[in-house]
Amino acid sequence: MLEQFLAIARNTFVESIRQPIYLVMIAVGILALLITPGLSTFTLSDDNLFMVDMGLATIFLCGLVIAAFVATSVVTREIENKTVLALVSKPVGRPVFVVGKYVGVAAALLVAAVILSCAFLLIKRYGVMQTARDTGDPVVLTFGLLAVFVSVGVGLWCNFFYGWVFTSTAVGSLFPLSLLAWLAVLLFDREWNVQLLKASEETYNASFLSPSLQPEVLMALAGVLLALLVVASVALAASTRLSQVMTVVVCLVVFVIGLLTDTLFGRRAFESNARGRIVEINVIDDHDDDFSDDGDAYHVIFDRGIDLADGMEVYLSSDNVGFGLLGPGKARLENVSYSSARLVRVGAEPMERPPQVDDYIIDGPQRIHAPWRIVWSIPPNLQALSFSDALSQEHFIPPRHLGLVALYSALYISGMIALAVMLFQTREVG
Repeated sequence: MLEQFLAIARNTFVESIRQPIYLVMIAVGILALLITPGLSTFTLSDDNLFMVDMGLATIFLCGLVIAAFVATSVVTREIENKTVLALVSKPVGRPVFVVGKYVGVAAALLVAAVILSCAFLLIKRYGVMQTARDTGDPVVLTFGLLAVFVSVGVGLWCNFFYGWVFTSTAVGSLFPLSLLAWLAVLLFDREWNVQLLKASEETYNASFLSPSLQPEVLMALAGVLLALLVVASVALAASTRLSQVMTVVVCLVVFVIGLLTDTLFGRRAFESNARGRIVEINVIDDHDDDFSDDGDAYHVIFDRGIDLADGMEVYLSSDNVGFGLLGPGKARLENVSYSSARLVRVGAEPMERPPQVDDYIIDGPQRIHAPWRIVWSIPPNLQALSFSDALSQEHFIPPRHLGLVALYSALYISGMIALAVMLFQTREVG
């Protein structure tokens, strides 16, 4: 059974990267990433942060198109062409067929995501040209263009002399070359000086591998990949019963709802009364800066006037509905004025972290409405897999959070694959 599974996964992967739409979307994504620095110059704030937002969105949208078309075609086309009969008529179980198909599609998505991510990292290193006096980055230009031209040349050469498929050959060459180009850029600064193990203000760890390597950006790219794998599992499940066109429509609907699920359903599933958002915070009395000891005090300023009284006990949350409650620990408000107060820690209940800017104070733990909670759990929460807001606000992304969203993605993908197996188990393919 393992040999059958690997054969199906390998053939699905090769079939996926041979599709013209696959290479077209990679090329479109790279071209779109190339113009993001120019478009980012029209912002009135930090141009580089806006470029990061646009870059992550570009990778997500291009990957979505690849996931929708590739994942739907590998199953739907075989059913419509009756080629699936050659497999299910042999001692190949339908679950093995479905899981093998998904693994092959996931591998193709991984290759596309890595290529686009490397292009994004090179563009990010290049940065936005703020003034006419700014010069480009010769290291990025050298290794980036070299990777593209060599991969295209290999694809043309092998197609002309050996008859190999240009799409798969070019992608197969671009995948390792893009990784090598990114690793090579990490080694040198703009003046071609070796920059390994050099301190940088842009990284949280001064002894990190390279100043050009930012862990938060890599985690954001990992979140995009997880979102694409989730969408691919939905496409695979839909393709076992629907046509290719309808499956693409389902993917688009799931994509939109997945980005709006917190707004559409989450605010009804989880209810809590937010009294204000913190816009400025100053430590008054906290020896270890963790807001965990009884009596620790911060002075906070809110975004608007709040109707609170001295001595009122409140909770802290990273969102306005209490879903991101920082723990069971409470705080007490003192010296309340129109838009400021003294926030004093109460009790010894644990807190995940101290309060920060953009946190909310709420009047109690969230109240859960079961029907809306069930509806909220059905579509994939793609917003939870997006770290672009944290990057734009320059917030630290804890690795534990990436682990949690990875676990959520794995559970959701497993559920979708199980649904695809059940739907395909009774599907008439003859």
